[in-house]
Amino acid sequence: MNQVLLRTSFSLFLLFGFFGSSYCFGFYLTELAANERKVWLEEKAWAITNAMTEAELVGQTIHIAIPQKIVDAVALEEIAATQPGGIILFGKNLGKKEEILSLTNNLQSAAKDKGLSPFLISTDQEGGRVFRVQDGITHYPGAMAVGQTGNTEWGETVGFVTSYELRNLGLNFLFAPVLDINNNPLNPVINTRSFGSDSKRVSDVAVAYERGARAGGCLPVIKHFPGHGDTTVDSHLGLPIINKSLEELEQLELVPFKRSITGGAEAVMSAHIMYPKIDPQFPATLSKTILTDVLRKNLNFDGIIITDAMEMHAISKNYEKDRPGVLTILAGANIVLLTSWGETARKFKAQLSDAYKNGEFRYVDKEGKEHDKLKEAVQKQIRKKLELGLYDENSILPKVYDENPKQKEYLANWNLERNQRYTKLSESKNFVKEINEDSIRAYPKSFVTSGILSEGTLSFVKNNRLKETLGTKKINSVPFKNFPSRSKDKTVTTYLFDSTSEPEVLSVAALAKKHPTKKFIILHGGTPFIKLPELPNLQYLLSFSLTQGSWEAFGEKLTSGKEIPKVDLILLQKGSKTPSKGAFPERL
Repeated sequence: MNQVLLRTSFSLFLLFGFFGSSYCFGFYLTELAANERKVWLEEKAWAITNAMTEAELVGQTIHIAIPQKIVDAVALEEIAATQPGGIILFGKNLGKKEEILSLTNNLQSAAKDKGLSPFLISTDQEGGRVFRVQDGITHYPGAMAVGQTGNTEWGETVGFVTSYELRNLGLNFLFAPVLDINNNPLNPVINTRSFGSDSKRVSDVAVAYERGARAGGCLPVIKHFPGHGDTTVDSHLGLPIINKSLEELEQLELVPFKRSITGGAEAVMSAHIMYPKIDPQFPATLSKTILTDVLRKNLNFDGIIITDAMEMHAISKNYEKDRPGVLTILAGANIVLLTSWGETARKFKAQLSDAYKNGEFRYVDKEGKEHDKLKEAVQKQIRKKLELGLYDENSILPKVYDENPKQKEYLANWNLERNQRYTKLSESKNFVKEINEDSIRAYPKSFVTSGILSEGTLSFVKNNRLKETLGTKKINSVPFKNFPSRSKDKTVTTYLFDSTSEPEVLSVAALAKKHPTKKFIILHGGTPFIKLPELPNLQYLLSFSLTQGSWEAFGEKLTSGKEIPKVDLILLQKGSKTPSKGAFPERL
């Protein structure tokens, strides 16, 4: 009996040992392949960088805009003159799906024709207030709407789908997600672009968005480091100042950035904000203390640092004479972002070229090793372009991946995984609808929708999608001009209104005050950081989004019979002045 037991035990030991060693060996081979890939990417990026002329090196650190939806004569002239590393696209450049594909393909062809590395082609596709691509993309609600769900799965899904669809249109550099914590309701620029007012919500949902976007194929950029949430000045229009110490930032603003970087984030955008207690001389974008000491060293970030647009008044009106392009590279940035072309691009290239010729970017470290900060900035960008698979048949190096089968195999597997994941998500026909409905929140208290009965409810909403949705629920909509006569109908107990602005909210609140025996519900799609008068008979439902899906979600959620949770944000205190409008319009 004991011999049988011993033999059985020995057999099991050999069996588990075999599987265990096989697993360990398999893991070892996977790691070996990954390391081999990384070494090749690093060395190949340096080889490409070292082969560049001085003009090409300087140009690669600059990203510019172009004027049209096509690669016209002006765009070709700008590409030839600046030799940029990337192109940023705005709404004016982005038409129908076919136009976008033609534009991005022709941009990469122009790079090839000029002997340049393939472009990083970027856009601000945050959703909500900042929604550049309109066609060929899923219209999700904005960041604050997704953040209010508190659902990391939704965050990752929105990030992945947005990134995947942009990559399929030829864009490969996504300026999202916003990791700023909008804990200051007077903030005129971040506002609903933020995922929330607390570090946990932003760290959970926004970081999940970045993780999903990274898997989608379009390189996401977390922004605006080290935090733009607690400002009352729009850096497009002025220079914000935050009087917080590094220790204070570490307790709030830096929390989501640190978590995202630990989780693998590969690109960061700097903020044009002064932090006098950290650097009394320069804003974050130009500060070596913030970009190198805090971001690179303290947070161990080794990816790409791109500036916010250098034409923004925070920089252009305050530091133009200080050669901001040179300062930001010296501070630790890799890419100088411009949202224009022509004279501005020439000016930045000239200041960077002069500094390069004068040796301002070269230094020797403590170990005696020589460095070239501008070359290092370019190499990081080239390495990422290689890793993203941008050197395809429409590039200057169409066969480069044949040099390393491991990288070629990695890209093939990545594309297969991306496609399979997107196909699976697409089969879930209601996942966009579910996210929209899950984002609706109530104010000033949670709201039980079971009390909404079609026969006792009358709608005065203007939005056609909302009107149609309510119609399917047998809730009639009539023009607002009919309110005086319809308000006398004793069978109607509840009135519905939609709004996108503070004046609309205040006008409905005035009506609610005049009719205290009736219930008023405002379905508000605009920013919640406005005056929201509180009355016993007035309830708000908030979507934080102006997409058609969000308007439809109002109608669905209002008639669902389910309780709508109270909003979890720091809103304006009673008596506070409404924040001034920032550079971003409220409407799309």
